[in-house]
Amino acid sequence: MSLNIKIQGEGLALVLLHGWGFDHTIWFNIAAPLERKYTLYLVDLPGFGLSSLMNWEQFKCELLRQLPNQFALLGWSMGGLYASRLAVELPEQVTHLINIASSPRFIKEKNWPGVAEAVFNNFFHNLTVKPHQTISEFVSLQLKNQPCHYFPQSLPPVESLQAGLDILAGWDLRESMHHFKKPTSYLFGRLDAITPHTTMAAMQKLYPSFNYMMFPNAAHMPFLSHEEDFINTLETIFK
Repeated sequence: MSLNIKIQGEGLALVLLHGWGFDHTIWFNIAAPLERKYTLYLVDLPGFGLSSLMNWEQFKCELLRQLPNQFALLGWSMGGLYASRLAVELPEQVTHLINIASSPRFIKEKNWPGVAEAVFNNFFHNLTVKPHQTISEFVSLQLKNQPCHYFPQSLPPVESLQAGLDILAGWDLRESMHHFKKPTSYLFGRLDAITPHTTMAAMQKLYPSFNYMMFPNAAHMPFLSHEEDFINTLETIFK
């Protein structure tokens, strides 16, 4: 069992957690400018990239074995769920929580925006029937108006993809997020087709002390489509 982490740069420890269907290479575009100020820990989440599929406790144990005692977390999409759970369970070690195009609850419910459960179930079914086509369509949705070289070099195993979908469908961190008191920021794209921009308004009601930002012309990947603005935003957060 192994958890792959690429470490580069020098400065504040910043752990980057990617989204569903991708791996740590999605961060390469912004890693170069960030590594001048931060020690980056580019993690392959369980079952993705070069990391073995493992449960939550195994993941947390393997991650902490490779991290310093204090670190900041940056999660994108599904990676935001991982980051949020780590922050809640390790409040003394996590200095900042920053989530991009993410939500403490991805499934739509009454008075809570998200992906409709029927749509999610249909997607899960399609993944078992035609996995390559399904993930290609999903990734294309995320890569809206982005160059094709951001597409992952190889598709993860279906078992890993299904495990990721179980997390997206099953984890609900809305209540536990109230217990994390360190600086927390959520960044959204107004054109996002996966994490609706209305999530920000719903979260502002629940967590008025969090910091929020909307990229008006971005979709699900503002760190790629609006790289300079994103990096400037990070600098503001860490001031």
